[in-house]
Amino acid sequence: MGFDTTRFPFLNFRDEAAFWRDIERLKKFFQNCREELQGVFKKGAELKAAFLELDPLVEELTNKICPYCGTVCCANRHGFPEFADIVSMLAMEEEIPKYDLGVDERDLCQFLSRSGCILPRYRRPYRCTWYFCDPMLVEVDIGPIKRYRNFLRLVTLLSQKRGELLEEFFKIYMEKARPNDPPGKSPHGP
Repeated sequence: MGFDTTRFPFLNFRDEAAFWRDIERLKKFFQNCREELQGVFKKGAELKAAFLELDPLVEELTNKICPYCGTVCCANRHGFPEFADIVSMLAMEEEIPKYDLGVDERDLCQFLSRSGCILPRYRRPYRCTWYFCDPMLVEVDIGPIKRYRNFLRLVTLLSQKRGELLEEFFKIYMEKARPNDPPGKSPHGP
């Protein structure tokens, strides 16, 4: 169901030039291989729909739990994307957020406002949606059974759709990567 994202290159957010260069290469790959990636774009639409379906439930939970929490989970170090996050955003045909890589990674996330994250859920790193703290899990567990079942269904659906998208992209990416590049280590286009 899931996809091992360690098969993709590492985005180094400590080297701003390399970070943005890798993202630009990935954008070019999507542009240059648009025809071959039609199935990936279709899966991107399915992934976005899964995010949109899950979002109201997660928002309900975070609105109930997060304002009263003494330990804010949303830190810059968790808000930087993985390669797979950028692939997902591009497959959903979304703009990549303007990350400020000069922020202290221990500080509150640069996208966190008084009313929560300013980014729509589908433009956040996957870990932002997938992370459920203990108080939130307790709330799901002790809440209505209908919400519990819906929660399980939706997080499973999201994981499945993301895994399908990344698996399909990876096949094309590896086929089109430069022959001299090590497998899974370069975001170069054809």
